[in-house]
Amino acid sequence: MKRLDLTRTVAHPALVGAVYVLAAAAWAARSPTVDERAGGAQARQLEALVHARFGHEITRIGIAVLAASVAIGAVLGCMAWAILAARDTITRRAGPPRSVALETAIVLMLVAAQHGAIVWWGMAHDPSLYVDAWYAHGGLRRTVQVLASDVLGPNGVIALALLAIVAWIGGSPSQWLDRGARLVHLVRTRPWETAGVAAVIACLASLTGVPAASAAPAADASHPNVLVLAADSLRNDRLDARTAPHLTSLAARGTRFESAYVSLPRTFPSWVTLLTGRYPHHHGIRSMFPTWAERAHDFDALPERLARAGYTTAVVSDYAGDIFSRIDLGFGAVDVPEFDFRQLVRQRALEREAPLMPFLHTHGGRAAFPVMREMNDAADPAMLARDAIRTMRRLESRGPFFLVVFFSTAHFPYAAPWPYYRRFTDPAYRGRYKYDRPVGLGSDAPADARDQAQVRGLYDGAVSAIDDAAQWMIDALQSDGAAGRTVVVVTADHGETLWDNGHGVGHGDHLFGDEGTHVPLAIIDPRHPQPRREPTITRDVDLAPTLYALTGVDAPTDLDGRSLSPALDGQALAARPAYAETGLWFTEDIPGLPSDLRLPYPGIARLTEVDTQHGDEIVLSGAMRPLTIVAKHRMIRDGRWKLLYVPTRSGVRWMLFDTTEDPAETHDVSAAHPDILARMQGQLWAWMREDPDMTEHGGYLVPRDPRAPNGVAGGAGMVKLE
Repeated sequence: MKRLDLTRTVAHPALVGAVYVLAAAAWAARSPTVDERAGGAQARQLEALVHARFGHEITRIGIAVLAASVAIGAVLGCMAWAILAARDTITRRAGPPRSVALETAIVLMLVAAQHGAIVWWGMAHDPSLYVDAWYAHGGLRRTVQVLASDVLGPNGVIALALLAIVAWIGGSPSQWLDRGARLVHLVRTRPWETAGVAAVIACLASLTGVPAASAAPAADASHPNVLVLAADSLRNDRLDARTAPHLTSLAARGTRFESAYVSLPRTFPSWVTLLTGRYPHHHGIRSMFPTWAERAHDFDALPERLARAGYTTAVVSDYAGDIFSRIDLGFGAVDVPEFDFRQLVRQRALEREAPLMPFLHTHGGRAAFPVMREMNDAADPAMLARDAIRTMRRLESRGPFFLVVFFSTAHFPYAAPWPYYRRFTDPAYRGRYKYDRPVGLGSDAPADARDQAQVRGLYDGAVSAIDDAAQWMIDALQSDGAAGRTVVVVTADHGETLWDNGHGVGHGDHLFGDEGTHVPLAIIDPRHPQPRREPTITRDVDLAPTLYALTGVDAPTDLDGRSLSPALDGQALAARPAYAETGLWFTEDIPGLPSDLRLPYPGIARLTEVDTQHGDEIVLSGAMRPLTIVAKHRMIRDGRWKLLYVPTRSGVRWMLFDTTEDPAETHDVSAAHPDILARMQGQLWAWMREDPDMTEHGGYLVPRDPRAPNGVAGGAGMVKLE
């Protein structure tokens, strides 16, 4: 038997593998930097802007992708050489050495087979990452991805790949028993080659493993730890045994506040409200794109005060948590992705690289390419839970801690990993929302009944994935012996409308229905073990005062909320209304919001600008800010009634809903209840006038500017209401 020539096998297979993966990556990179399907003409304009201003960034990320492709390909080539060597040894290949061409062809085949199996596994485990390259093209490509996700699953792909490796190495089935004995001999006499084969098998098998973490040493604490488990877009009605059994069970062990509402259902302003105890018109963050000046002042927030009192504070999140990298709320450790225009360029460059995605969507890949954490279809709750547990165990050894863990997967595009994307969806569905519901800048054709059912199933699967990951956090807390001195909070930054009662899909665009503003809130304090359910309305501004009270830390004197801690002892809470305002409208056509019920303004591309003075941040244009504030809808809600303030071109509309008789909020009953209307108008106007920059004029809430008697002054000019 002739052994493979080591003078060739060291470099030759690695080179073959590197060339193969590099060619695959280069082919995938041909698509535009900005996805034109997401925005048509706007996307083409952005493409030109990206290349003009950030061409050097595209070059840098391209070089990094090239280096990663070479490294990955070289490893696959070496594995191919090991597999080939193992086959030659087991089958006792004799005869002259193979020609370079033949050996290259065999190694290339093995590299392609390994790479194909790994990508196929990725399609099964994280299918939303491969939609553009495979499923969206239809035909054979769609069939390949559906076969992976709906028939085989990740474990099936791995089993099939391992079987193929073993079968190819073993040669003819009739001689497998004899070759099994040779395999034992090979292990003893050719350890390097068998190690290479083992590496292939281990690489495939490890894709399904969950690494165990060792518990950190516990430390005594004079104040309770606080662990906040929050999920983006989590509706209150999804905290149930069907979609979130673990979190539901956890909430049942503490005090569950059944009527909790947020005051601005968008992530950035909502989190600032939750952690400051102040309404958006007091803390100043009114949109997802605040300016540097709006973010720069001292918010005197909960994490900052806890840190001064001896707490170690941290926040861990994936893509929706990038807001914590843009504002200082006093966290000692901030483990979240970053967000600016450069990150968007890097993100799009990697989104195109389906051939590399199984390697990039790993902890190692994220270390090399941190922007992977910013990708909204790569938000894996299990990966986030592993990161959070490591952080929590570091904090446990330093005394009392305050840790926020914020899961993003329930936010659109609702892209959950395996098996969650299949758990509540129709396996026969082959529409555009098979694996996720992406949202772009362009118009989206209306969703039919099957589309809507599919999206709801994807959303429920995302919630289920978060639920399991959150349970890992609780299990780690218990195994570390810290559960008895840790207050756990379960909540969300806002809810989600899923075509309920004709109200469209999303959050923050309007205030019709409770789905976008009604969130779960449960506080599990081991010092108050009696389970309770509190029906009184509570608000996001109440969370910070409550945690100040539970930790014994002095609170600021200017909070808008009140402590809910008496409810943990069974005391009654005084009834107080909930208030809310809408967020920034990203497009000119808002599903669920008729055009005659809004003051129109341009889409997001014309609303925002790049702040080149502060790290290329994307911020709301100063000229547009006044109109976006004036155009906001406002809400007041008590236990039965909800009143909406809706400014339009023809005047302000007041819409009153009886949520007891009409929970869908489809019938305006303001004419039938003038007394209720007048009372709630007074309350809502009192709340709106608390905005230090606004006043009433002509029935509208407008900026305080005496130079604008007939319109709204601000920024670079005047925007008329007419």
